[in-house]
Amino acid sequence: MRPTWCDVDLDAIRHNVGVLGALAGEAELCAVVKADAYRHGAVPVARAAVEAGATWLGVALVEEAAELRAAGLAVPILVLSEPHPDGMAGVAALDGVRTTVYSEAGIDALAAVAPGAPVHLKVDTGMHRVGAAPADVVHLAHRVLECDLVLEGVFTHFAVADAPADPFTATQVERFDAVLADLADHGVHPELVHLANTAGLITCPGARRSLVRAGIGIYGVAPSPELAAAGADLGLRPAARIRSEVRHVHAVEAGEGVSYGRRWKAGGPTRLATVPIGYADGICRAWWDGGSVLVRGRRRPIRGVVTMDQLVVEVDGDVAVGDEVVLLGRQGDGHIGADEVAAVLDTITYEVLTSLASRVPRRY
Repeated sequence: MRPTWCDVDLDAIRHNVGVLGALAGEAELCAVVKADAYRHGAVPVARAAVEAGATWLGVALVEEAAELRAAGLAVPILVLSEPHPDGMAGVAALDGVRTTVYSEAGIDALAAVAPGAPVHLKVDTGMHRVGAAPADVVHLAHRVLECDLVLEGVFTHFAVADAPADPFTATQVERFDAVLADLADHGVHPELVHLANTAGLITCPGARRSLVRAGIGIYGVAPSPELAAAGADLGLRPAARIRSEVRHVHAVEAGEGVSYGRRWKAGGPTRLATVPIGYADGICRAWWDGGSVLVRGRRRPIRGVVTMDQLVVEVDGDVAVGDEVVLLGRQGDGHIGADEVAAVLDTITYEVLTSLASRVPRRY
């Protein structure tokens, strides 16, 4: 068997949910476990989150909600985007699963198969991805009620809460509150109101309403470099650790190129170790340029582009076949975080985590 896997620390998940739940105060906490819990494993993570106090789960797809229900998770589940009208029957078949709506077509489709079902109406306050325009919310809310559905929740999503200095988050809160006031003027008072993602929960206390939706934070990762210190102060603990082993050690002479394209060349006699993990496992090909791994507690630079199934690192004489290699997480006194990898790749921590392929086994 290939000595490559991802350790997922469920105690860290429980700890992080507890920390974020305490920060949320009286608001309920929805643990967002979409995309296979950011590739940590939806069912084990969801169970741990509920054990730690999460009262809701959030997913992107009806299929993701079905997986959780099949595993016996009974808490309310919110599908965070409006399903295709043809998929509303799937929602109706899942007891206690709520769906998001923001169009007449979506409302009508759900009402046709699930009269009396609770829904959450999403408002576009400036993200401009999905959601109802503020001017349409009262009309859609009445449509929900006229169709014999229950308007359980109204929510929006922040675009820049991970940038604390950006004033647009305050603008979104103002727009959302204006929508709520408009609904109240028309006699509509939803039970649940929610705005805050992990970043909003940390940076915008006024967004902690009756529910908060925590995603990246429950995995122990800060939403952005600007919030890294805040995450550390809260004591968030990374849950994922990706490891492999040295499977081959060899030497090259000065001037020899390494890997496809020979984009890195040895400046002198160099000892190299080959590790059986590559971009088919979610280790981005470009990580070689500035990336490193941990072997025996020390950083070892990647040499040459990452290939589909393997990568090569520069080592010294103390490294041998069978030594553990850590690509994400802690080894001894060394640590490589998702934020560091994201910086090397010029991307975000979310992409680093969700890129981990399913062929990498998870161990809990």
